[in-house]
Amino acid sequence: MIAAAVFVACWGGTIFWWRTSARVPATPEWMLLLFGLPMTLLLAGFIGHKWIAQRSAVQADTPPQQAAPATTAASPAHAQPLAILATALRAPQGASPEELAAAIANDKARPDLDRELVDDDGFPVMCARCEDARDNALREDVTDWLAAHGGIEPNFSDEQWRALTLASSVVAELAGRASIEWSVRDDAAPRLQVSPLLPADWSEGQRDAAAAWLRHTAAQAGWRGEIGAAACEAGRGDPVAGIAAAAAAPGVTLVVAAASHVGEATVARWASEQILFTAAQPQGMMPGEGAAGLLLGGAALAGASDGQAAALLAPLAEVQVAAPAGARRRGPDRVLAGLVERTLVDAGGNAGDVAMIVADTGHRSRPVVELMEYAATTMRQLDGSEDVVHVGTGSGACGVVTFVTALALGAHYAGVRQAPVLCLASEVPGRRIATVVRPVG
Repeated sequence: MIAAAVFVACWGGTIFWWRTSARVPATPEWMLLLFGLPMTLLLAGFIGHKWIAQRSAVQADTPPQQAAPATTAASPAHAQPLAILATALRAPQGASPEELAAAIANDKARPDLDRELVDDDGFPVMCARCEDARDNALREDVTDWLAAHGGIEPNFSDEQWRALTLASSVVAELAGRASIEWSVRDDAAPRLQVSPLLPADWSEGQRDAAAAWLRHTAAQAGWRGEIGAAACEAGRGDPVAGIAAAAAAPGVTLVVAAASHVGEATVARWASEQILFTAAQPQGMMPGEGAAGLLLGGAALAGASDGQAAALLAPLAEVQVAAPAGARRRGPDRVLAGLVERTLVDAGGNAGDVAMIVADTGHRSRPVVELMEYAATTMRQLDGSEDVVHVGTGSGACGVVTFVTALALGAHYAGVRQAPVLCLASEVPGRRIATVVRPVG
């Protein structure tokens, strides 16, 4: 429309000039006025627009000094790292970081056509399903326990039940392993805080019911110490708040993220909103599910040399972005570079030390290309096919679960390679998150 308006204005002005002047223009003058002038104006406008957009992006990437504390509050410089005492996963391609890492290495961590879910045209949906996400006996136990403890009616949907089943399995594994560890050491078990990271569409009642059940699950797994809940703000699906609460709390914190979008309700909603992955929507979302958990300790455990810590987690850094990761290109490139640079400085490292990048990116092309371009230009020691892992490719769309999974995988890779691993979140709407996981010692 802009090009048409420019041509109409130029041609109209040329005709008016010819009608009102006393001379007849030559052929070169006609060509210049009818085609050369409008093309020159359009080219000048295009170049000017790109220049202004680049200047605006640079200014957006370098906020004024007074806004800096809000951005860096979650990652203060020289803050003590957290100790990752244990990790656990329930992913579509593995029930542990080792299994998932093996599936990724063998190129088997991919969604598949689902046997139950179909789109509006009757075709199977690409989906990442966990086979152990349905447990009818557990549903009965949860319902009976909640009814006996306050008469709570959770009213969970089928997808929420699947997420709670996976979360319960992760919590039971982590609490059980920690209980054995403290029993072997013959130490008094510290206070355990349970911090569930659940999807934003869960109601307050459902969050409270799930948190109460997960605390009970930890006790049933053998934890002998006191069990408490993390702050309410930390349990609203925000990994930065959840892990920051773990850093501030005494004792040990069990952070567990769980979500499931494997269900007819989600498929129907995504299809109506035209965000479901189909042949016509290749940048749409694939339903996924999973759970991931981290058992985190404070600075005292992080500095322990007796085997308590499996890896060290640097403070999480985050930055706000004006649009989702797939909407723009050049602006997010600079945001990612600045975020990673600040993260490495806070962690006391540099880009040349990083042995791997583990990100929550999935199949969407722009976040993947952006990450690969950044790695190729800044961390040239990395092999893009082996040293850059995209967790979301195999897990589908399941919220912050993919990032917590990336942290668990980062702890595994850091131990295997004995080198720092950069973990990134690009799929959280409106935000970018980064941290570094280092081996102990």
